[in-house]
Amino acid sequence: MRFILLTVLFSGFFTASFASSDSLIIKGRILNLNGRLYRQAPSITFSRNNILQPQSELSKQAPLQPDGSFRVSLPILFPQEEFYLDYGGKAFTTFLGSPGTVEVTFNGDSLAKAKKLFYFAGVNADANNQYGQYLAAENQALTSNRVLGADFFKSFWERSPSDAKSLASQRAQLRLSAVQAATRNNVQSPLLYQWVKSITDEEQLQILFEHALSGQYEVGKGLLDSLKRLGDPPLTGQRVIWANRFGNYSDLLVEERKYNNPSRTNSLPVRLMASLIRNNATKLTAEEKERLDQVTLNGLAEKSELDFLNKLFAKNEMVLNLLFNYERESRIYNDLFDSTATEFLKARYLAKNLYKFTYKQQLLLSQHIQSKTGIPQFRESLDEIVNLEVKDSTDINKLINFKDLRTDPVEVLPGYLLAASNDRGTAWVNRIIEINKGKTIYLVKWNMEDAKSREEMDYIPALQASLPEDIVFLYIHLPGEEYVASDALLKQYIVRHKLRGTHLLLNSSQMMDLLFRLNPLDAATFSIIRPNGKFALKNAPAPSATEKTATAILEADKQ
Repeated sequence: MRFILLTVLFSGFFTASFASSDSLIIKGRILNLNGRLYRQAPSITFSRNNILQPQSELSKQAPLQPDGSFRVSLPILFPQEEFYLDYGGKAFTTFLGSPGTVEVTFNGDSLAKAKKLFYFAGVNADANNQYGQYLAAENQALTSNRVLGADFFKSFWERSPSDAKSLASQRAQLRLSAVQAATRNNVQSPLLYQWVKSITDEEQLQILFEHALSGQYEVGKGLLDSLKRLGDPPLTGQRVIWANRFGNYSDLLVEERKYNNPSRTNSLPVRLMASLIRNNATKLTAEEKERLDQVTLNGLAEKSELDFLNKLFAKNEMVLNLLFNYERESRIYNDLFDSTATEFLKARYLAKNLYKFTYKQQLLLSQHIQSKTGIPQFRESLDEIVNLEVKDSTDINKLINFKDLRTDPVEVLPGYLLAASNDRGTAWVNRIIEINKGKTIYLVKWNMEDAKSREEMDYIPALQASLPEDIVFLYIHLPGEEYVASDALLKQYIVRHKLRGTHLLLNSSQMMDLLFRLNPLDAATFSIIRPNGKFALKNAPAPSATEKTATAILEADKQ
């Protein structure tokens, strides 16, 4: 789905100073919760966003008590953030949270029939109670105006930049007008208006950045100025999508700058290099520290000092390479964008490249980047993501240190099976299929270096949760053409992203041998194999189409 924006900055309710509290308590009750409903869904899932990773929706379950009551606490990094309630797929809503307490009540007897199901009390209650009415009014407005609604994107991408800007603005105004329609018979919540305006503005911004990406042109000052709001509340799902599109746009400009000005983008100021060595090299003597302090202060005076820096760099090459590469990229950000956008991109640097680093390297880079990040929300967002990445370090080490790989899969961790073989690819995969005969197999062909593969892998746990446990997930990791990911990084990725199932680690020869057997043999392609070992679908739907894919797998399981 594509989205949009508006360049007018918002203020008022969302410009309040940041509160000292960093959590939202969510409590409430499901009225008339019966035994059948409780057995089907004994908990409620609450989720929130992280601005640095659109795919990392952060969730926590609140177990239901016998009387239907629940209570849970979630962290909150912005003064206002969107939160999402999902009751076992039976009821869903969005609400605006702030540090403090939100109370949510809904009726278990009315899940599929109530016109208004959710009732809120506590922080932001007025806005949250009117938000459902707004969504209904917005849907009606977009349905009645097909040009700005259902048909909007049919011709949008072929429009000129000026026409695109005008159309995006009209769509944003139409969506915002639904607030007035929704609250015609009530006292309108000012906070609701500001919340919706932030969403419609940032949808407009998003699709204008997407238009620039598709048309390969540089955006104007108005769009660049809008980036100042990235660190302001509220944090919405729409904000995260817009920030991601800006990140994609910035990646193109960065690569262009590297190509056009390699001498600057491949170098660093001597004073900065000396400072990085001084603060991160190990076992420095007092004399070396003093010389580094002098270079940091005065720069290079003699060639011997450059030799001195090179010598220290060589002793600590792995650590310093990480930091030097980051600082080179950061220097380009500073050349291209203003301070807020630069701060965001600096934090995003690690978030988008986590798969390239071991968890120890992630911690080192995170500490360095956070020390240079001035906007608390970006700093805390990065810290949150990295803490999630390294929390599985014990299991990661177990998988990495396991050396007894065989042709037949070995369960190294509960639910994680690995196999490696010198057999021809076709013979080996046929053997694995034969071992799993009687079970339906969802075949995942992927490569960790491939962005589409990484995107799809994030949906695997949800897909598995929607299927019977006896469905086999068989992962075939395809080696890259130019770069082969280390086994350690690959195993770290498997554990971190909860890719439970059987993993075959192929080499290039085995992949070529499988070219016809597993056609299409491209990264981020999928197949379904029936219990009899025959293909049900050679080109099956992806994990991101969770419901469609689950249905296709279950149909094959019956055959």
